[in-house]
Amino acid sequence: MGQEDRRYVVLTAVGPDRPGLVNEMSTLVREAGANLEDSRMAVLGGEFAIILLIAGDGDAIERVKQIGAQLETDSKMRCILKETTRVAAPMDYLPYEIEVSGADRPGIVQAIAAILASRGVNVASLESRVTYAAESGTPLFVLEAKLHVPSKIVLSELRSQLAATCEEENLDFTLEAGA
Repeated sequence: MGQEDRRYVVLTAVGPDRPGLVNEMSTLVREAGANLEDSRMAVLGGEFAIILLIAGDGDAIERVKQIGAQLETDSKMRCILKETTRVAAPMDYLPYEIEVSGADRPGIVQAIAAILASRGVNVASLESRVTYAAESGTPLFVLEAKLHVPSKIVLSELRSQLAATCEEENLDFTLEAGA
């Protein structure tokens, strides 16, 4: 199959967590004759959430489209399938990674996202979680993200804006070149 014959679909599914779901879903993709090219999976609360980028020829993708109905019936997963294209990463950006942490409260993700958006920084992936301090039990928030920072950005200005917001909100942050 040549690259010009290749089609792509994103499958997003959420449902009750249980052992074997990853095996079940990857088996269905393989049996459809497709390839699982990229994935994100996590247990959030008692729910298992998965996002898959699946590639294959036209026949394989048509078979993959039937997976959603099968998962909804057999595994009680809520599914969305959407055809997409494979997009090459832009060449005019620099990869960076940011980590922000501090006492948990509403609005941390939005405050950081607003700064990044105002400077044209693309969030390639973001993960956040609440953990608890060992002795006090205080909820601690951690945000980790991979960023595509436009090469035209003055990095010191981005760092200054992040530092000012994090100081105001009593948060720690690091911003480092990524891979």
